[in-house]
Amino acid sequence: MLLMKDTSKEYSSHRVNQLLEANNWSQTELAKRVGVSPQAVQQWVKGTSAPRGKSLTKLSVVTGLPEHWFFMAPGDNEENELIVKNSKPLTYQQERLLSLFEQLPEDERNHMIKLFEEKVKYFDKLRDELVNIKNKTI
Repeated sequence: MLLMKDTSKEYSSHRVNQLLEANNWSQTELAKRVGVSPQAVQQWVKGTSAPRGKSLTKLSVVTGLPEHWFFMAPGDNEENELIVKNSKPLTYQQERLLSLFEQLPEDERNHMIKLFEEKVKYFDKLRDELVNIKNKTI
């Protein structure tokens, strides 16, 4: 079991370093984006610790990469190596929204999700109606 833990830290260290390089981020910048201390990121980079729990979830959200990616072994598989190049960092608005959302109680989070879903449905319906009106006038 100890060997597995050391291996997961090694893989995670490789992935975090890969992520930093691909996005041209400093350790401090990644720490700010994820909401952890720079020391935590430094430990991830060195392989003395690995992201887990809420930090791993936030790291996944911020980078657009699945949580398991941070523990995949480096290798010849291009899909594993290139996935970081397809990641899209969050915009400032997205980061702010996520930060505020995470401060809410669970029930309120669920309520906000339903509210956003209703808003999207409303605007989709409105768009469809406008397209229909425009098509009728052509």
